[in-house]
Amino acid sequence: MISIVIPLWNEEEGVGALLSRLSELREAAPFPLELVLVDDGSTDKTAETLAPLLPSFPHWKLIHLSRNFGQQAAYRAGLDCATGDAVVFLDADLQDPPELIPEMVRRWEAGAKVVVACRQSRPERGLRGVLLNLFHRVFKLATGGAMPENSGTFGLMDRVVAQHVRALPEVNLFLPALRTWFGYQQEIVWYHRAARTGQPKQTFRKLISYAWDGLTSFSEWPLKLIGLAGLVISALGFCYASVLIFIKAAQFFGFFRDLIVMGFTTLAVAVLFMGGIQLLCLGIIGEYIARAYRETKQRPIYIVERMEQSSASRTDES
Repeated sequence: MISIVIPLWNEEEGVGALLSRLSELREAAPFPLELVLVDDGSTDKTAETLAPLLPSFPHWKLIHLSRNFGQQAAYRAGLDCATGDAVVFLDADLQDPPELIPEMVRRWEAGAKVVVACRQSRPERGLRGVLLNLFHRVFKLATGGAMPENSGTFGLMDRVVAQHVRALPEVNLFLPALRTWFGYQQEIVWYHRAARTGQPKQTFRKLISYAWDGLTSFSEWPLKLIGLAGLVISALGFCYASVLIFIKAAQFFGFFRDLIVMGFTTLAVAVLFMGGIQLLCLGIIGEYIARAYRETKQRPIYIVERMEQSSASRTDES
């Protein structure tokens, strides 16, 4: 059985199309499917819209979280409740085609423990598209390729990998790279990403936070950059001080008499520049400390308010 984990947050307008595509997949696929849908604190009628549609699937679970915990936490909640031999992560907006899942399953049956879907193209344009492409390049450079470039959460993991992910105590999750971190055999399938169904749920603020979480979860590069910046600034300061000493010494012997070094301006610029650099460095260090603080508190990643499931899924668990 293949479990498909789908987080939902205010997807009232799109769940009909989503389940229609999944129903077509279930009828055509040579393997049974388990739908694991996670309502991540929706404030619209997502759950009510789903209610009459789910009984057409033999195996399904609908997990209601007590509030909105975020996409990664919702994926983790679905993963914890999935019982399939392999688990597929799929967003609800249908930018990632469910029809690609049979190809993932074929790669998995051939021996791959992780199958990652990578985008050959994507519909995002303008600033959003530029920032997304920039993130993937920076992340690959900073982490040494912790996950394939132009990949996201869409992908398949074997039950063994899923168990390893469940066993990790991390609170700050970045699942797209975490599933490839274990080192099991990995395959890539390529696809063209479609236009989004409905309005984007990820604002620029959330996207930046998501990118920063991924970078700080898998790289110490920002901290190393602080050390490099300190070295460069110290070298520049030493060179500038050497030039000033040379000018003062030369003026003592009669050279550069017309050259006037503006002491106050130089000092003000240096203080403001160094102050800005120090605050930036403290902010980066503080972010790593905050992540360590969140990990030590050991609060749950999510809280399940209630769970509904089909009779077949209930029988499988028993």
